[in-house]
Amino acid sequence: MVIEISGDCLVALDIDGTLIPLLIDFETLRARIRALLGVNHSLRPLAESLASLPVDRELKEEAWRLIEEAEVESVERIDPREVSESVECVKRMISLGVGVVFVTARSSRTAELVLSRLGLTRFAESLVSRDVTPYRVEQLKYVLKLSRGRKVVFVADAQHDEEAAEALGLLFLKVESYRELPHVLNRVIDICRTFSQPSGLPPN
Repeated sequence: MVIEISGDCLVALDIDGTLIPLLIDFETLRARIRALLGVNHSLRPLAESLASLPVDRELKEEAWRLIEEAEVESVERIDPREVSESVECVKRMISLGVGVVFVTARSSRTAELVLSRLGLTRFAESLVSRDVTPYRVEQLKYVLKLSRGRKVVFVADAQHDEEAAEALGLLFLKVESYRELPHVLNRVIDICRTFSQPSGLPPN
């Protein structure tokens, strides 16, 4: 028997490393940006670090251009068959009444290219990209506004993501590899079902 979910749940789903494999050589990209800006900075996480650096505006714009270029090139390396199970899990969640918002350090343009390649464009309730804000905590605050009182579950792959969720008191499920995502999303469905029950509590 299929138990529908009452619409009390919103999933914030990361893209790179979570929905799809990491297809950008971030170490090389960071090295190029350090050389361009003349800085000795870890640039971790990349978008947040770049946004915060007090450097020449034109140089920073060139750095963003390099990032955008790498993001666009990575889209062609996505094999939809490799993540088809995850894509179907996302569609299943939505069919059961779970809202899905994609949260990403990508630009809106390149994130939309990813979603289009996977056939998920029309399934996204919203897309929160670095064009909204490059800072993960601020992105999640924006998701909370979009939630309109629904319980939010954040699914992502990085320690930084977990720390951002913890700062806001959000339930966080970590994906160690994008290959784990179908299993994690099935767990999300179970958690969201408990939210739909008046006396239910999410499992640990």
